[in-house]
Amino acid sequence: MASRAKKLPRQFVDICVIYASERDKGKWVAHSLETDQIGVGDCIVDALADLLKAIRQILDLADQEGDIAVFREAPARIKRMAETAQPLPREIYEIAHKRVHGEWPEDFEPSSKTPHRRKYKTEIHEAVAS
Repeated sequence: MASRAKKLPRQFVDICVIYASERDKGKWVAHSLETDQIGVGDCIVDALADLLKAIRQILDLADQEGDIAVFREAPARIKRMAETAQPLPREIYEIAHKRVHGEWPEDFEPSSKTPHRRKYKTEIHEAVAS
């Protein structure tokens, strides 16, 4: 579906699906269903933080410019993937969110062993500046 410019709500809410990269072995991808933005990282937290940064940047730009299209649907295969993905523990999202907003200690690295065959989904919440 083509991108479309529309007025941003005060609170941006989205769903993302997180899955093992098909191209880069050992990497994770976090994919937004509403914006079609992606984040990539060595672990789920890194991929999710990368996605949150991308979404923050596009929201800020749209707020400043006014004519930037934020919303673009993810491809159908990604949306289907989200339908069967397991919910990501909310604490993982919270760590990624805190890292993006400078609220997580830089010298403290979260780690977890996650099977690459699993897919996860989580809700994204970001405040919009205006």
